[in-house]
Formats: sequence, C-alpha cells, structure tokens
Amino acid sequence: PDVVHIKRASDIGALNKLQDKLLDAACAMLRPGGRLVYAVCSLLPAEGAARVDAALARLPLRLVPIPADGYGVPEAVTADGTLRTTPALWPGRGGMDGFFAASLERV
Repeated sequence: PDVVHIKRASDIGALNKLQDKLLDAACAMLRPGGRLVYAVCSLLPAEGAARVDAALARLPLRLVPIPADGYGVPEAVTADGTLRTTPALWPGRGGMDGFFAASLERV
C-alpha cells in the first residue's frame, strides 16, 4: 500500500469532512428504501465505522447488516453487520488489504 507514502495523519480530519459530505450528498439522492454502500480502503475506524456512525446519527439512514454467509468471507463480517478486512485476515493466502464497507438504507 502506498498510503504511508502519500498521506499524513494531519490529512485525516479533512478527509473525514469530505467523506461526510459525500455521504450527505448520496443520502439526498436516495428515495426511501434506497440502498447505499459506503466503502473505504482504510484500516482507520475514523474513516470507516466512525463515518457510518456519524451518518446514522444525522441522516435518515439505517444500517442493513451484511449477511456473513453471502460473500465468501464470513470472518470479515463484524457483529454489527459491517464488513472489515485487515492484513491479518487469510494469512495463508497472503493476507488482505484493509477495507471497510457498510450497507445503508434510506428510511
């Protein structure tokens, strides 16, 4: 991953604000019952779960749990139904990149 060479810790705040604006804009385009998948290639909770938690607090969205048996990587689905991969996942296959995804529905 090249992120350690092109990003600084000080970039996270501005990126979080941008991610929040993207979620706001996407939610505004959804009809009730419409689905949005929020996904980031990041290991940082501030860019993944924290963005979803903030969106759920301010937007008319609900979390739709991702089925653990639906995508071939059941160990990547968290207790709350989001998807989280890390380099430690599947070490025998070379690991996985850091990734977070959540399925959201407009209410």
